[in-house]
Amino acid sequence: MKLRCILSGCIAALASQAADAQSNIILYGRIDTGIRYSSNQDIAGGKLLEVTSGASSGSRWGVKGSEDLGGGMKAVFTLENGFEPDTGKAAQSGRLFGRQAWLGLSGSFGTLTVGRQYSPVYNVEFANEPFGWANVYESGFIYDNYTGGNRWDNSVLYQYKGGHLSGTLMTGFGEQAGSNRNGSKVGGSIAYEIGLGAVSAAYQKTHDVNGVADHKVWTAGGFYPLGGFKLFLSYLNHRSDLTPQKNDVWATGASYAAGPAVELYGGFYYDRQRQQSGNKRTVVGMFNYKLSKRTNVYLQADYSKIDAGYVSNLFDVYAFPVSRDASGAVSAFVKTRASAMVGIRHQF
Repeated sequence: MKLRCILSGCIAALASQAADAQSNIILYGRIDTGIRYSSNQDIAGGKLLEVTSGASSGSRWGVKGSEDLGGGMKAVFTLENGFEPDTGKAAQSGRLFGRQAWLGLSGSFGTLTVGRQYSPVYNVEFANEPFGWANVYESGFIYDNYTGGNRWDNSVLYQYKGGHLSGTLMTGFGEQAGSNRNGSKVGGSIAYEIGLGAVSAAYQKTHDVNGVADHKVWTAGGFYPLGGFKLFLSYLNHRSDLTPQKNDVWATGASYAAGPAVELYGGFYYDRQRQQSGNKRTVVGMFNYKLSKRTNVYLQADYSKIDAGYVSNLFDVYAFPVSRDASGAVSAFVKTRASAMVGIRHQF
């Protein structure tokens, strides 16, 4: 009888601890998909109608949590999977937790985390442009060209916030035998809150497998609410030791709460390229309607235009179609592209 009581007490204590642990674990996610129509998908001007990932945000599911370790310290973690809702395939090159996978400690000293995490420039640009680096196609993909990866594997991130001021320091290990430089990354950011708005800046440098600085980028900007509007402005500067090409990306726009259920978004993006001179201009708009706190439907449209010089962009991951002659010279290229999309997003 005594042994039975002891065992019962142990089981109850373990169950209580499990319940406490579970109360600090959150399962979350969002599914965003829609039908998109776009022009000039090939050199002949072919159009495309497709079911695709949403323009509002990338689809994902994740688990995050924390454990109180006492003395104001906590263990924290996030595991976040990205997926394509139109096919069910994993995004981020098929990774199980391609969006985020990290573990760390948080306390009065700040937060120190290790794993696959968002880069400093990504986080600052996310805050300072109207769509929050959403999948608005031509505009969002401009940043993808120049960051050297929005997420860093094998990274260590330190974050600290004191009053209105916050900052980060981050490094990504290249993990190449014989050289700590090859494949490595380093960066940091700083932000200052101004009422309900904020200004922020970030710098980062990445190296390729040979140790060459393939992306050196800094960004600065801010946002500020004004009545029902929220105004945004940002600038991104990109250089590389691989080429004399230089790019300066300006982004501006606003969001507007037209009512409890209606939101309007607009943005303009200008990528100026030097050596060789060129530019890309993109305008984007979105109408969003909230069916509930968790579900919304939206209409999104964008239009982009490039000149002949921009065809030479070595870092344009989502380049417009180009045809070349026998010598390799450009004989024709798509100058403009437009798209429209109707989508739905549910969050849980």
